[in-house]
Parts: sequence; structure tokens; C-alpha cells
Amino acid sequence: NFLAKPDTITYNVVINAWAKSGGKGSAREAEILLAKMHKLHKNGDPDIKPNVVTYGAVIDSHAKSGERGAAARADALLADMIQQHQSDPVTNADLRPNTYVFNTVINCWAKSKEQDAASKAEEMLVAMGRLHASGIPNLKPDAFTYTAVIDAWAKSGYRGAAARADQLLDKMEAKYQAGDVDLKPNTFTYNAVINALAKSGEPGAAARAERVLQNMVNRHRGGNDEVKPTTINFNTVLDAWAKSGGGRAAAERAEEILEWMDRLNKNGNNEVKPDTITFNAVLDAWARSGDRMAPRRAEQILDHMDELYRAGNKGVKPDTYTYNTLINAWAKSGEKGAAARAEHVLSVMEQRYRDGDNDFKPNTRTHTSVIDAWAKSGEKGAAKRAEQILNGMQNRYEKTADPDVKPNVHTSNAVCNACAFTKIDQDRAEALEIAFRVFDWINTQKDMQADAYTYTILLSVCANLLPREDRVTRFAHARAFFESCCQSGYVNDYVLRKLRQTVTEEEYLTLVDYRSDISSLPHAWTRNARVNSSSSNNRNNNRGGGGGSRNRRGRHK
Repeated sequence: NFLAKPDTITYNVVINAWAKSGGKGSAREAEILLAKMHKLHKNGDPDIKPNVVTYGAVIDSHAKSGERGAAARADALLADMIQQHQSDPVTNADLRPNTYVFNTVINCWAKSKEQDAASKAEEMLVAMGRLHASGIPNLKPDAFTYTAVIDAWAKSGYRGAAARADQLLDKMEAKYQAGDVDLKPNTFTYNAVINALAKSGEPGAAARAERVLQNMVNRHRGGNDEVKPTTINFNTVLDAWAKSGGGRAAAERAEEILEWMDRLNKNGNNEVKPDTITFNAVLDAWARSGDRMAPRRAEQILDHMDELYRAGNKGVKPDTYTYNTLINAWAKSGEKGAAARAEHVLSVMEQRYRDGDNDFKPNTRTHTSVIDAWAKSGEKGAAKRAEQILNGMQNRYEKTADPDVKPNVHTSNAVCNACAFTKIDQDRAEALEIAFRVFDWINTQKDMQADAYTYTILLSVCANLLPREDRVTRFAHARAFFESCCQSGYVNDYVLRKLRQTVTEEEYLTLVDYRSDISSLPHAWTRNARVNSSSSNNRNNNRGGGGGSRNRRGRHK
């Protein structure tokens, strides 16, 4: 039946179906069909010949597969297609590359997690421009091309990547303004650049992200419906300001952006409306500002959120994150009475949660932040109160098995921190006992392990609470902690620095076997610290190696 004989279109439809399925092995099946088409054509079948649509579908199958090496394979297929076209432009006119195929490969690089994905994507953008300039029609970079390259840079995590994404957007806008209608930036383009800048942590990134946002607003106001700024864009910029390290100026700028959002919404822009995340970002900016008025300003903002919510604006209801941020503001303030204020906020959360509102449920972070407030307070009984909060969390977890209140290593570290920086002479002996108890308790927990920060703080406990003239006791405890740290593989620069401050120079050299720096230490000592080098900032819950128990004073109760 010659009427039922498959042709190029038939194969293309099947290959495209494999591509759209995104299933495991779909790219391999698509390539098998491509190879079969080549073989049939070579054997004399005039109705079956791979064309640019065929290659585009196979390349798309790799782009959608998410498999390791997919981008490199898509790149190789494109290169093969171009080589065939250039070897015989007349016979293989149907293999002439076009914008769609290049865009698919660039998108594949953008979605990949390859180390050089962004540079590969931009190389293809440059190649497109060069080939188009050489006379190949239908091969001109468009808005999708630039947006995919920008997205690749945004996801790369490289230092300077956000700036490069910003530069590419500037280049797009300049070309569009000069008359290239194919390079009109759209919402996705702006979103990618704003996200890249906001998450980069680079100096000036928040201001640059805000500039891009302002351009979005201006384009939309000028009648460009393809560019619609949303609440998410504003919240992303607010988060960038909160994490910019800009102090009070950054917090005040965050408040101004909140007011800007409110004005846009009241003027009829329904896509931009402050929500709980918006207010939380402004609160976070104040909490991180280091300004003395930060906690009081944060309380005022929280009160305003409550007023708006009670007046009917359900989108700005305070939640656990809101209260946690306020507690964090008090903890960071160093103000007299800050710990008591933090505990008061916790009590408000507990009452509202008991009244039936789950949005106010205190969690592990809540309690850890309150402990941190006590640690920073230097007040009488701070270490004891910190331990009591930890005990309360553990008792509640044992009774309810509620994972939201389960203490973690950060909670334990915060208690040890309260011990290490005890300022009241009468509290020093008890603080020392508490720190040792907490460490022993950590070592009894099957799903918890001391990390580099734990050992740094425990060495601080030895340095600050044990008399310097009692060299024997200081050395014995410091050595025990350091050996445990070595065994669990969490030795880093912070641990070494604190060890050096705790013992004499000769004792230090003995403990490190007279090695000069971190790079010369045995890999076993540092194996987990290298994976989680930021453990020293008490953010990551590191889990590696075994932490040897010191068997000091029994279980923490």
C-alpha cells in the first residue's frame, strides 16, 4: 500500500511526539529515528530525508529531557546539521539553520547545569549574529534568544554573571530603540535580569535590580503590554535591598518601594499589590540593618499589617515568618531588654496559635532566634534561660513528635553561644556546665551532629570561661573538642583560629602536628568543612562524618 508509506513529515511528527513526551530515553528514541531517516535516504528513498524541522525536533527532545550532557548533544546535532548544509547548500537547502533551532540549543544550555552553560549559550548568540551577517536569512537573534542567554547567566551563579545579564538587557533595549523590533524585551527578559541581580549579592545589585524594575514600570506605563511588572518583581527587589548590607538606608529604601507599590495599586495597577511577602521583606531589611531603631520600626510595621488585615485586607496577614523576623530584629539589636522583648513576641505567637490560628505557629527558627537574643544580651542568667528554652523544645517534641518544634544543631549552637559570651562572673561556672551538657546531648541524637560552628563556639567557651592560668584544664578540654572536630571532619579556618586563641602556641602546634595552614591538614580532618564551608556562619545544617562523644556529664535534660 504505497498510499500508507511513511515520509519525512511522518517521521517528523513521531520525533516531535517523543520530544514533547519528555520521558526518560525520549531523546535517544528521537535520535534512533533520525539515524533511520538518514539510512533510508542514503539507500535511495526519495520521500524520507531529514530536514531542519527533523533536527529541530530531535534537539528539542534533548532540551526537554533534562538528562546529563543533553546540551552538549544538542549542540553537536546543530553543528552536524550546519556542516551538512555548508557541504552542499543546494542539495541540503532544507538543512539551512534558522533562529528556532539555534534558540532551542541555547535554551537547552540555559536549562542545563553544566559549568560553562552560560558562556556556551552566549557563544551561540554571537555565532547566530555572525552567520546572519554572512547572508543566511531566517537566522537572526530575537527576544527569545537574548532572554535564554540572560537566563543562562542568571542561573550560572558565576561572579559577575548578574552584571553580564544586565549588560545583555541593555544591549537588547538599545537595539530595539534603534529599530530592531525583534529584540523587544518582554516580561520574561526583565524577570530573568531582576532575579539574577537580586540573588547575586554583588555590590550595588539591589540598586541595579530596582533600575530594571523602574524600566519595566516605565515601559508598561508607555503602553507596552508585553511588559507587566508584578508584585513578585517588586518583592524580589525588596529582598535584594534587605540582603544588600546597606544598613538603615537600605531599610528606608525598602519602605519607599513598599509605598511605590501601594501608589501603583491605588492608581489601578492590579498586578502590583503589597502582600505578606512584601511586608516581610521590609521587616527583614530593618532586622538586617543594624540600626538601633530597627526592632521598634519592625514592630510598627507589624502593627500596621495587623491593622490592614483586621480591616479586611487578607493578603497582608502576618505569619510565622513575620514574627520570626521581628524576633530576629530584637536579637540583633543588642538593646537592653531585647531578649525579654523577643520572648514577649514568642508568647504572642503562642497565644494566637493556641487560639486556633495556625499561621502564627512558633517553629524551630522562632525558638532559636529567641535563644540567640539571650545569647547576645549578656544579661544575668542568659545561658540558663537559653538552656530552658532548648529543654522546652525537646520536651514538646518528645510529647508531640511535631517536627516544627524539633531542636536542631543551630538551636544547640545558639545555647552554646549564650554560654560562651556569658558576662556575669557568677554565671560563668554554670554556663560552662551548660555548654558541656549541650554538647553531650548533641552526641546522643541520631539525626543531629555537631558542625564546624559548634566546635568554634565550644572552643570559645574554653577560651572565655576557663581561667587562662589553668593551662592544664584549658588544654585538656580544648584538645578533646579539637580531636572530636577532627574525627567528624569539620576543621576549618575558624576552628583553627579559635583553637589558637585558647591554648599556647606550643600546645597549638602539637595539636595540629606542626602543620602551617588548613591546606596542609589531613583530608579526613576537613572533609565535611570543605563541603559546607559556610557552617561557620551558623546557617547550614551540616551532616557528615561521625562526631565522637566526649562522654562528659551524661545526657542533656
